[in-house]
Amino acid sequence: MEILFSAIIGDLVNRSASFVISKCFQQQPDIDKILQRLERVVLRIDTIVEEAEGRHIANQGMLRQLKLLRQGMYRGHYILDALKFRAIGEEEENKEGALSKFSPAKRLRFSCSTATASGSIYNNMEAQLFGTNNIQEELQRVVDNLEDTIAGMKEFLFLLNLYPRIVRQPYGAYLLLDNCMFGRQMERHRVLNFLLRSGPSPDLAVLPMVGPIRAGKTTLVENVCKDECVRDRFSMVLFFPEGYLRDEGVLDLKENSINDLVKHQNCSSSQHSLLVIVEIAEDINQDTWRRLKSSIARMTPCGGSKIIITSRSDRIVSLGTTEALRLDYLPQEAYWYFFKTLVFGSTNPDEEPKLATMAMEIALEQRQCFTSAHILAGILRDNFNARFWRTVLHCVRAYIKTHLLMFDQHPNLRLREDEPIYYWRMEKSRGYFLISKYHQSDSSAQVPRIRMRDILLECGGTLPRGEFEAVAWTSRIPPYYNYTISCKMQAPQVAVGRRKRVHQDEQHLI
Repeated sequence: MEILFSAIIGDLVNRSASFVISKCFQQQPDIDKILQRLERVVLRIDTIVEEAEGRHIANQGMLRQLKLLRQGMYRGHYILDALKFRAIGEEEENKEGALSKFSPAKRLRFSCSTATASGSIYNNMEAQLFGTNNIQEELQRVVDNLEDTIAGMKEFLFLLNLYPRIVRQPYGAYLLLDNCMFGRQMERHRVLNFLLRSGPSPDLAVLPMVGPIRAGKTTLVENVCKDECVRDRFSMVLFFPEGYLRDEGVLDLKENSINDLVKHQNCSSSQHSLLVIVEIAEDINQDTWRRLKSSIARMTPCGGSKIIITSRSDRIVSLGTTEALRLDYLPQEAYWYFFKTLVFGSTNPDEEPKLATMAMEIALEQRQCFTSAHILAGILRDNFNARFWRTVLHCVRAYIKTHLLMFDQHPNLRLREDEPIYYWRMEKSRGYFLISKYHQSDSSAQVPRIRMRDILLECGGTLPRGEFEAVAWTSRIPPYYNYTISCKMQAPQVAVGRRKRVHQDEQHLI
C-alpha cells in the first residue's frame, strides 16, 4: 500500500510539473513530448541511484557507472527545474516585471560529459542550453544521452542485486545534507580502496590528492579516516596539517614529537602500520619528503604503511605510487541539487514555485561555493517567505554587480584567491562590510561570539567599530572546522562614471 501511495503521489507531481512546463512551450508541441521523455528517464535514474546507494558496492567499474548515473540525475533535475521556473518567471513578469530578466532558464548552463566504453570522462567545459537558436535540438540531445546511459546499465542492474544492503538510517537523516558529505561518493570509495588494498609493495604507498582551495580535500580524508575498516587496518593515523612539516623535530616521528599529530590509535591492531595524512599548500621540499618517508619506514619495518598527501598544486603528482585523485568544485547541476535540498529539506519545492525560482537564481550566483551555500541556505530556511527571499536576491545581485564594476571579477572567485571582498547586508541599510581575511580552525579553537548571519540580517546588537572577527559557518561534519572572517564595516568606493570592462564570462550576472 505504501509503495502504491508513493507511486500515485509521484505521478501527480509529474503531471503538475508537465502542466507548468508545457505553458512555456505552447507553440512547440514537440518540445513538450521531449520533456515528458526527460521526466520519465530522470524518474528511472532516481530509482536506480537510490537503490545503488543502499548497497555495499566494491567494484570500481560499477562505482564509475554510478557516478555517471548521478551526473545524469543532477542534470535532468536541473533542466526540469529551470524550465518550470522559467514559466513561473514569465508569469511574474506579467504581474510585476521583476524576475524574468534574471530567469534561471534564460541562462541555464550545465557541464558537458562524454562517455566511453570503460566508463565516463568528465571535463570542465560548459554548454548553454538556452540562448541557443534551437532549444528543441539541445533538449533532444540531452534526453538521448540520458536514455543511452540507462540502456547501457543492464549489467550494472544485474550485478547490483549481488551486493548486500546497507543498514539504513531513518529517512529524515538523508534530508539534512549539511550533516553528511555530498557529491564525493566515488572519490571516497577510491580512497578506501587504496587504503584497504593489501599485498607486497616495493615502496611506501602514496596517494596524491589534488584540488583547489576549499574543494573538500580535508573533509574527504577525514570522512575516510572515520571508517571502522580503516581504523582496524592501521595501528595509528597521523595528521600533518598545512605548514607543520616546517618543524624539523616532527620528521623523526619520536613519541614526544608526534603526540599532537595522532588522529587515531588502535593498540589492538594486528598490523603495526601507519596512515600518514600530509596537507601542503603547494609543493614539498624533496629533502623533507625523503626524511618523512625514511622515518615511517623505520617505525614500520614490516611495511603496510601508507601516505595521503593533499595539495592545490600538480607538483605533488610525481610523488605518488598510484594515480592521483583530483577533486574540483561541484558541477552546477549537482550544486543546485545540493542547495535546493539544504534550503527546502523535506518540503517539496514544487509546492513553493515562487520561492524555488528565487532559490535557483541565488544558487546560480554562488559559483559552486560550499560555504556560501550553507550560509544562504540557513538564512532562507529560517525566513520562509517570498518578501524576505526577494530582498536577499536583490542584495546578492547588487553585491555581484558591484564587484564586477570594481574588480572585473565575481566575488566568489576573489574569495577562492583569498582576495578581500565587500559582502552585502540587508537592503534596508544598503550597507556592505569588508571581509579582509578568511580562515579556518578546528573545533577545539575558541570562536568569536559574532556570527556572519548577525551582520547580514542586522541583528545581535551593535557591531564593533574597526576590524573584528566573526564566524561565517561551522561545519557539522568532520573535521568540524569553524570558518571565520576578519571584517570591517566599510562601504566600497566606486569611482563616479568608472566602469571597467566586464569579462565575457560574467556578463550574464549583470
